[in-house]
This record gives sequence, C-alpha cells and structure tokens, in this order.
Amino acid sequence: MEHVAFDPDKDRLFSVGDLVDRGEDSPGGLTLLLEPWFHAVKGNHEDMMMDYLLPRAQQKYSMESFDGKPDHAFLFNGGEAWFGDYRMPTDVKKNLESLPFLIVVGEGEERFHVIHADLVRNFLDPVWGSASLPADGGTAPTGQGLTGRMEVLFFTDSEIDSGLPWEESRYIPGFDNFGTVADSLTWDRSLVHAINLQKRGNPVEGLSLETPGLSQTYCGHTPLRKPLLAASHRFIDTGGYIRKSLDSGLSLAEALTDRIWTARIHPDGKIKVEERTFDRIEC
Repeated sequence: MEHVAFDPDKDRLFSVGDLVDRGEDSPGGLTLLLEPWFHAVKGNHEDMMMDYLLPRAQQKYSMESFDGKPDHAFLFNGGEAWFGDYRMPTDVKKNLESLPFLIVVGEGEERFHVIHADLVRNFLDPVWGSASLPADGGTAPTGQGLTGRMEVLFFTDSEIDSGLPWEESRYIPGFDNFGTVADSLTWDRSLVHAINLQKRGNPVEGLSLETPGLSQTYCGHTPLRKPLLAASHRFIDTGGYIRKSLDSGLSLAEALTDRIWTARIHPDGKIKVEERTFDRIEC
C-alpha cells in the first residue's frame, strides 16, 4: 500500500474475501474490518468460520470426526491452526456478521463489482457430465440447451440491481454439491473450469473477454499464477499465502484500470513489489 501511495483519508481498499486461513496472521486480517477505509465481501473461509460459531444443530459445514481429525470444515481448512487461542472482539464479530456477498461500486461506465468467487448463474457441461442440468434437480436457467455443447451463463447488472434469486439452486463446482446463489458467490469455480476447458480446445458458449451487460467484477477464491481478465471478471488472487514460487504473491489492483501490483517475499526475505498486467483469455 505504501508502494501505491494509498491514502486512507481519500482511498478505499476492497477485499475479495478470505481474510482468514490464508496467511500467518488471520487475527490481523480480521482487524482490518475495523478500518473505515476497508470494505470486504464474504469469502468461503469467513462463511465456514461463522458457521462454526453456530450451535452444532444449525451448522451446514459440520463433519464426521475420525481418528481425532477436525469435525468442522472451518477447522479442517485452516482454522485449527489459529482459532483455538483467538478471542474474537465483539465489534469484529459484528462486522463479520454483516459482510455482504457482493459489493456494487459506482454507476454507468464507472461501475464495478467485488465478489469472492464469480458471477456465473449456471454452467452447463453435457460433454463432461455436469450436474448443473435441470434433470439433476437444479432450478437455475439452462440457456440455449445446445446439444453436446458447453455453455456458461452469467448474472448481469440489471439482475443484480433488481435482486439476485438467492434461493435458485444448481450444482456448484468447488462447493461440489448443489447450493444456492449465496453458495455460488463464495464457492463457485465454474468460470475457471470453463476457461481451462476452452484452453484445451473445448469451445464454451457464452465465454468471451467481456460479458454483455456485466460490469467489471473483481474476484479471487481460485489462486492463479497471473492476474486474469475473462468474461468481465478480473481474477486478482495470485496466491499471497503460497510461497512455493516467485509467481505467488499478494496482488493489489487499481479499480477500472489495467494496473495491478504483486508483492512477493523473495529468498533473501525482502518484500519486493512488481507492477504486472492482466492476462486475457483467447476467444
């Protein structure tokens, strides 16, 4: 933030979620929620953590425990390493409980969205046997019904403004189960899956660089080696918590521009910041 001359009196910092379990200082990540210039959406790790605080009978991420292994998805996915000794301040918990799934900023050409996963409404994959098809019990729309063709459908600005169909259901890759729109916004990997399929020579209907009717959407959830622009989504999670290679780092993007910086810890222990560019999918 010093590198880009962030001014807390004038600037705002938006987070695509996963403030916890993705680094060495989860409590410090949660403390950011108390800053007036910081705005975050709910990631799947915050969702699991808040679920863990509920009575057992109300939890949706509880697990069977075998041989002393964690009995909740939050503990299993990183929470066990730090949460036991953590005492959550009341104001932090209050802000956590009010985290939105989606933030809309600005209007017209200056509008953008912040989410955790993606804004895919449905991904139909008859080639590889996706369970997103209506015969499998989902209620999401099924597009053009192209025989033997994969197709990805997105929410649009107008649908967001009129209110998302929160109870609509479909199979969600990443969640690996049927879920609602809220589950999709925090867990879905349909868009990344569609991009990878198209890279391998499998055309996906509806997948392009820009999605008509959808403003620029900043997202994370799936760590990528490089920032990526696809279907009006800007993937900015470059694996800040992963230190296996110099490709990993914490990225910060300037809204509505192509500017993005990645801070990396080098072998000499120094943090170095590099300005990068967004890769773009080939359509």
